[in-house]
Amino acid sequence: MKNIAVIVFLFIVQLSFAQNPILKEGDADFLYVCDPAAEVFNGKVYVYGSHDQPDAVDYESMKDYVVLESSDLKTWINHGVSLDPQLDKGFEYAKSNMNAPDAAYKEGWYYWYFPSDITHVGVAKSKTPIGPWESAVSNEIATIFDPTVFVDDDGQAYIYGNDHWVDIGEEGSHIMGAKLKDNMVELDGPWVRLTNETVNEAVHVFKREGKYYFSARVGPVTEYWMADSPLPQYADFKGELAPNSPESPNHTSVIEFKDEWYLFYHRGDVNHGNRYKRSVCFDKMTFHEDGTIEPIVYTLDEGVEITDPVYPPRTKKAKVEINKGANEQPNGYLRFEAESFTGKSNASVKSVIDNQKKFTQLKNGDWLQYSDITFGKSAKPFSFQLRVSAKTAGGDIVIRINSETGTIIGSIPVSATGGSNTFKTLSTTLNRIRGTQTIYLSYIGSEDNRVQCDWFEWNPDPK
Repeated sequence: MKNIAVIVFLFIVQLSFAQNPILKEGDADFLYVCDPAAEVFNGKVYVYGSHDQPDAVDYESMKDYVVLESSDLKTWINHGVSLDPQLDKGFEYAKSNMNAPDAAYKEGWYYWYFPSDITHVGVAKSKTPIGPWESAVSNEIATIFDPTVFVDDDGQAYIYGNDHWVDIGEEGSHIMGAKLKDNMVELDGPWVRLTNETVNEAVHVFKREGKYYFSARVGPVTEYWMADSPLPQYADFKGELAPNSPESPNHTSVIEFKDEWYLFYHRGDVNHGNRYKRSVCFDKMTFHEDGTIEPIVYTLDEGVEITDPVYPPRTKKAKVEINKGANEQPNGYLRFEAESFTGKSNASVKSVIDNQKKFTQLKNGDWLQYSDITFGKSAKPFSFQLRVSAKTAGGDIVIRINSETGTIIGSIPVSATGGSNTFKTLSTTLNRIRGTQTIYLSYIGSEDNRVQCDWFEWNPDPK
């Protein structure tokens, strides 16, 4: 984990009250910050944001997160990159681009919720609002898109998002919500569909005067719903909260600070930005007597130039041969020979020949790496089969992704097959694995046992 004292960029800028954008080109250590999750902790405003790169041509360059801090919404401290789940120790399960996060506080800990593999949720925690951060879990806690967490007045925490990528229950993309246990990293009950209407992304939840507000991007605009409880079925649709964000799909959050309400959002038409280089802004909110919201009107600080977006030409990515060496079986499975590994441990892992047949031998702690394995596009469960032999039973073949110590996605108990030359097919079920991955097979068992691997295979779902 990074040392915050080393990486914090303490620059302070004095702006007019409009504050839009919060960070400007020319400021010391300027950064493109987007997907703002604004929170009020200890009388200060903290914005937990995704980080766009200055040379970004898509969203895949989003690899880390930034924290901004203010005690008056005029003077801002930029703490720079404060969380990098793909590099920081303890977050080995985290992968893919780091999109919209959220933060919450409970019982002495600050929790940072972020996407892992786009549609799953990882969690970091810290004793301070700005870190240092450590992983709060060893694997993703749930499947939901754009996670946001709300802690109610009674201390009960809830997690929300939308099932844009993986349907949870009924087909379609809706605002979904669920209770969290007191530990803030486990669901305490099923997901509940909260809107009759479909949404695209960017779910946010807040509470005002006993009413619960749910918002999300629907097409180009941000719309909102109201309800009397945190898990209604269904919340009442009220209409537009904010218009289309200039040059970028919008993502918003809402806070109350010093008796005023504010909507935080991003836009891509300032700071010579575009839809992949966005800047955080905020504007005041006005509520009517019945609790409904006057649609937001975006503002800019005096003198801020609206710039036309410029998109650098995309460079053609080097073609990577995927599923190299795979043989499609008559039943549709893709089979890989065990000796086709792209990496291995330093122990005595070797390929040997027995009756003109190759197989790979593993002993306790040995692992094999297989790169650029494509599991299809579906997050549905699928069968994973492994052809092995073992003189005695005991231990497991453990399947990991990302590294030899990465997230365990499956485990297959090793049973005795009747001898080292007698092979049997063992199987397990994997889920939430899709796209192109690097996987690791390792044997964890007794020191005197040897396991011979002939091949492994699975049935990918391309849909």
